[in-house]
Amino acid sequence: MTASLTGWLAERTGNPGPWTTRRLTGGNSNETCLVSTGEVTYVLRRPPAHSLSASAHSVSREHRLLTALDPTEVPVPHPVALSEDPPALVMEHIPDAVSLTSELPATYGEDAVTRVADQVVDALAAVHTLDWRAAGLTGFGRPEGFLERQPERWYKQWRSIARRPLPTLERLAEWLERERREGGPPALLHGDFHVDNCLFSAREPKLLAVIDWEMATIGDPLLDLGLLLALWGQHQGMAWIQGFSRAPGAPPREHLLARYEDATGRRVRDIRYYQCLALFKLAAIVEAAWSQYLDGQLDTEYAAGLEHDVPALLADAAALAGL
Repeated sequence: MTASLTGWLAERTGNPGPWTTRRLTGGNSNETCLVSTGEVTYVLRRPPAHSLSASAHSVSREHRLLTALDPTEVPVPHPVALSEDPPALVMEHIPDAVSLTSELPATYGEDAVTRVADQVVDALAAVHTLDWRAAGLTGFGRPEGFLERQPERWYKQWRSIARRPLPTLERLAEWLERERREGGPPALLHGDFHVDNCLFSAREPKLLAVIDWEMATIGDPLLDLGLLLALWGQHQGMAWIQGFSRAPGAPPREHLLARYEDATGRRVRDIRYYQCLALFKLAAIVEAAWSQYLDGQLDTEYAAGLEHDVPALLADAAALAGL
């Protein structure tokens, strides 16, 4: 951590330090670190050294959102401070919290997968039913024409970094344009919603916070639901995400969909389109990390695995679309 950032952190928190920093692992999101003096610990987020795009890593945008959500029923970490130069966001550290990936903690007991699923869906419903205008998020996104813009936007993002042919992505782009839905009333959406971006208690299946909001916007909320469901249960690409959802006894996608409909009061029509769009979007985004891996800018097991994970994500989407 730079001297300027250390000084800023001491000034904003009232704690002179010295500060220690420990980086937390992750995918393509903002770099996340634990910063601590031994007496107090915070989470610090800042753009990665090799950003995929400036807008995708805006900590000021994330700070605005956390500030708006902090007094609401949407569970988020409390924002502490924002630095514009250098860009950095400091937020509450939630102790004894874990991110759930391949397996659930042994302390969770029976029916834990269903309890996790229900809490995740309830949190998503709280996001989507929030009065975003009353929360001060007017102008946070461009809801008009949101769904119409999505296929072309993510197709162009892929074309801008393409290093290999992905014929399935090309076919999906055509299918998504041809089958495009009208979309429903705009709502706040997370933009990358799956269980890995929720923090749970290490002791019991209790959701503590939804994190990683840098892709949030105002638009069609079913894109969030589409990603959650597409990555739930059996699929090929990035299979560690929500891996526990493939354990015996895990509720099917239909269970999550029905709970969402009950929680929001909204009947969801043809979620398949949104599942396909969500996987298409995810594949276009993370393919950029594969390009960075080829350039030597990103040397992680996660990035290396995208050689196979991206085509697998696209195969999942194509299967849903019947292509």
